Amino acid sequence: MGLGRYLRDRAASVCVTLLSVLLVDVVLDGSGMGRDAIVFLDLLLLGAAVARGALDYGRRHRFWSDLAAATSGEDESPLNAVELVGEPSFVEGEIAWDAIEAVSREGRVEADAARDESNEYREYVEAWVHEVKTPIAAARIITDSNPGQVSSSLARELGRIDGYVDQALYYARSATLDRDYVIREVRLRDIVTDAVRGHARSLIDGGVRVEVQGLDVTVFADAKWMSFVLGQLVENAVKYRAAAPCLAFSARVRGRGTADECVELAVEDNGIGIPAEDLPRVFDKGFVGQNGRLEGQTKSTGLGLYLVKRLCDKMGVGVRMESEQGGFTRATLTFPTNLTQVV
Repeated sequence: MGLGRYLRDRAASVCVTLLSVLLVDVVLDGSGMGRDAIVFLDLLLLGAAVARGALDYGRRHRFWSDLAAATSGEDESPLNAVELVGEPSFVEGEIAWDAIEAVSREGRVEADAARDESNEYREYVEAWVHEVKTPIAAARIITDSNPGQVSSSLARELGRIDGYVDQALYYARSATLDRDYVIREVRLRDIVTDAVRGHARSLIDGGVRVEVQGLDVTVFADAKWMSFVLGQLVENAVKYRAAAPCLAFSARVRGRGTADECVELAVEDNGIGIPAEDLPRVFDKGFVGQNGRLEGQTKSTGLGLYLVKRLCDKMGVGVRMESEQGGFTRATLTFPTNLTQVV
């Protein structure tokens, strides 16, 4: 609370004080008291009023300023305001402090309940995923043991189901504040190989040629999370492929030897590309764009690239998308090369 705002709030009291002094002057002047005595008395009354106002302003200013700082800080939750602000010594402040304490207490209870519910849901999804993968694996064994056109078609559908199950798992994990991932030094070639191997059936069925270049570098990331991220990019390349499809993985080191040193992994395909008007929104949750509505394509969930961005943000890995409709689509992942760069 600034001084100007305080004076505006106390305008009525100031006016009453000034009118009271004037009234006293009139009474004393009518009683024959000398001018010097009246002026001296006026100064005493005004001085006392100013001193009282200064003390009152000091108490209020300290409380309201501390409260404003506690509720506007980016690093602190407003629910912790009462812990950061001392209890005031004036009536209005005490009432406000009691109200804030009650709201904060209730808010913390609701926040804890929501956190517990979220954790329970995440644990349920993880348990469900592990359970449902068992019959999927069994069905894969059956199709592999009975080769044929029907089995091949069924295997493709099982692969899609497995992909959606993984999406559910990583979506649930990404929605929590817990660190469900471990950042460590990993070889980029190992991550790419794991992602390509995990989606080999889709690549083979789609006739997609895979090329790799310059992957013998190490980065900091969670291997499983990054394998899932690359898997989403692989599936998109297969899904939106063009004639003679090709998917290329290439890496380069930028800023070598400097504090900003990083590794850029480019995942580029020669597919149908992304329309320019859709490109800025490809990481938005639920956004499918024009390609997701193409005739003959399976319906897109709009979650794949959303999860790519979300998981990369959690790992401190940068991600950007470039594309030219009818030409190419390139996702560039920027990895830190030392732990001090990891968020």
